[in-house]
Amino acid sequence: MLNIKFDEKVKEALLKLLKDTSADYVRIKPFRGCGKPAYQISISFKGKKDDVEKINDINFVFSKEDREIIDNIEIRYDKDIYNDGFYVRKIL
Repeated sequence: MLNIKFDEKVKEALLKLLKDTSADYVRIKPFRGCGKPAYQISISFKGKKDDVEKINDINFVFSKEDREIIDNIEIRYDKDIYNDGFYVRKIL
């Protein structure tokens, strides 16, 4: 099981995004580069090369090859501070 930490504020924002679409999953997509990866959160469908983890009633979907990079992350939400409201960071 993946370790993805988030609070009730994040959960409410994710559920609201899911409510406005026919998709059932929150996609976490990492972007590799020099240094720490950057992450993007979007609403998505499950593809053939994807894995799913249900954490605190949220179905997260991600590429199977990204499992290690997705593990041990924290999601924060504040629409006034972060682009698209969400901030994802790697935790130890």
